[in-house]
Amino acid sequence: MNPRLEAKLARMYPSCTRREISELASSIEGGKYWKAQPGFVFSIALTRARMQLDSHWVAEATGVGRILVSEELKPLCRKGRVALTSEGREHVAILFLGWPAFLWAMRKHEVPRLVESATHRTLRGYVGVPELKEYLKYRDKGMAGPSGIGPETPGSP
Repeated sequence: MNPRLEAKLARMYPSCTRREISELASSIEGGKYWKAQPGFVFSIALTRARMQLDSHWVAEATGVGRILVSEELKPLCRKGRVALTSEGREHVAILFLGWPAFLWAMRKHEVPRLVESATHRTLRGYVGVPELKEYLKYRDKGMAGPSGIGPETPGSP
């Protein structure tokens, strides 16, 4: 295992345990990816999105090779972040998650709701554990959360 990589990931995710950081580092080195649902894959970004291809930017990711990143998500693409991508001829990033948020979603079996929310664009950008918990809590109640994310409340303009 690469100690420099582990040190960088530990600085990125200070809330993670040493074991969780080690799992992330070995996933990066092993090129792992995870099936989210039919048509969607979780992979770990290896590079920033710096090369432009038509209307998207290109980044490298584990398992799938390259992913296409929209202009909106380009600043959020970083090494060590988990990308939810659509599966197909081209893998297009829909959402970026922090490693702790990814682990939380997997442990709590919230992946189907996460994918549904990301595809309907009610959850977008970069999502950490607090944002994910807040969104899912307020989604269950059918109203928008304090930060304004989530479905609209009945009667709002």
